[in-house]
Amino acid sequence: MPVPRPNARGQIAPALRQRAVQGYAVDGQPVGEPGNEQGTFNWPGTGQMYSSARDLAVFLAANLGALPNNRPLQDAMALAQQGVFTVNPRFTQALGWQVVRNDDLTIVDKNGGLNNTSTYIGMIPQKRLGIVILANRGKEPATRIGRQIMLALARSNVAASDDGHSGN
Repeated sequence: MPVPRPNARGQIAPALRQRAVQGYAVDGQPVGEPGNEQGTFNWPGTGQMYSSARDLAVFLAANLGALPNNRPLQDAMALAQQGVFTVNPRFTQALGWQVVRNDDLTIVDKNGGLNNTSTYIGMIPQKRLGIVILANRGKEPATRIGRQIMLALARSNVAASDDGHSGN
């Protein structure tokens, strides 16, 4: 996470800044410099966070209960996925996640992004299936794409296992 400066905006460490990618607006124009923190509000903790695909893959694995011998972490991740406010029969808000029912499958996901990024992390816990999408362009349909990919994979796996063939 970017370290706060006196103006409340964070600054990413120089070693990590070298690894940051350029972000682009929906029209393809560069937005800021790589590693420049964007944000909607000028309050500490409300700006852009940085992560790698590897970091998010580990986070996703933890949420799917796939990290061995770490029961307290698995319990905490499961608690964060429990719905706390029902918006409608298909959509429930959890602590940090959205819980979306799509027929017989439940998607647990979260999207994000600013004018220079589009992000999505989602999972179908009952299938132990997840996806991370990191795009360096704002206003891209990462949520729709992520959900479509997961649902297609989950349903193809169901169809494959129903007829006795593996989904590989």
